[in-house]
Amino acid sequence: MKTIHQIIQEIQFFDPAIRAFDAHDLPQSVRAYLHHNYRMDARLTDDEQQLIETSFEHFADNLREAFQDDPRPDATRFYLFDDLSLYIRTNAGPELWADAQVFVVERILPNMRLSRLEADLMREIGMDEQVSEVRDDFYSSFAHILHRDCGIPHCDAREHWNAFSRQLGDSACESIVLGGSESGRAEGIRFASEYSVNA
Repeated sequence: MKTIHQIIQEIQFFDPAIRAFDAHDLPQSVRAYLHHNYRMDARLTDDEQQLIETSFEHFADNLREAFQDDPRPDATRFYLFDDLSLYIRTNAGPELWADAQVFVVERILPNMRLSRLEADLMREIGMDEQVSEVRDDFYSSFAHILHRDCGIPHCDAREHWNAFSRQLGDSACESIVLGGSESGRAEGIRFASEYSVNA
């Protein structure tokens, strides 16, 4: 009978999501993914399915937090595990990361804007400072446009944003601020156009 490591290596041939991982040293996200997806997979024999079932933990056993900001079934979801490994479920397929911080650094931060989902993940793994930097980029860009186009001092920009965004819900406002400098410029231009009309 095959060992669990041999079974994993065979699965790696047809499942690119786990191909990069060492079969002898799997993070919790990969272990949960294998248990969830292969304990009843018809490509494996009954004995192999049973070995998957008994070798790996149930999905929820080591789950630290699940994140979603959209209730649709095909919406992206992040599953963070106790060892800080990450399983990302998207409509384009799964992504597995041994370290959620590496995912953030390589895939999220270069964009200089965040979704609420990404911000929640970052706060959970202790990257609050990076979330604050993106928010600060928004306010800095917003303030620059207000000063340039309306003559409003930089120090008053946040107060103007709070008044300007009052008609938005908290989640919509947060989404805009997490858009970083690009969103700040766009909102500043929108504010300036309304400001000049009302002046």
